This record gives sequence, structure tokens and C-alpha cells, in this order.
Amino acid sequence: MFALLPVIGGLLAGWLAPRKLAVALQIVFYAVAVAALTASAPDHGGDYGDIVWIAPALAVVSTGTLLIGLRLGRRAAGRGVTQP
Repeated sequence: MFALLPVIGGLLAGWLAPRKLAVALQIVFYAVAVAALTASAPDHGGDYGDIVWIAPALAVVSTGTLLIGLRLGRRAAGRGVTQP
């Protein structure tokens, strides 16, 4: 469930927040998600070593969603829609 935090959060942050704030938020979302996934891995039938492949995959996905959010925000700004 915590893996959705950088995915949804990155999309919304990229879309609604200024670029620097969106990148900072995405880093925080990713760090929280990786920490929670690492801590809860044994509770879900995994082990702590699973984070070796989960963390890089989540980094790629969360970067992609942030870029999509930034692109959506840029398109909205180009159409005259104001951003906060």
C-alpha cells in the first residue's frame, strides 16, 4: 500500500506544486515508502533483502509519475489555467 504513495503523490505534486517543491515532495514520498516497505517486508512473507529489487523499480515508477505530473502541470499552465 505504501508503494502507492510516491506514485499518486508524485503525480499530484508534479501537477499542482511548483517544480522544486514537487521534486522535494517526491523524494520524501519515496523515502517514506521504501522505509515502510522495508520495515513491513517480513510481515508480508518477504525478507529485508527484497528491497534490493523493489527500491530501484519504485524509483523508476515514481520518477515517471512525477514527470507525467510535471507535464500535466505545464500543459495546464499553457492553457491559461493558474497553478498555486
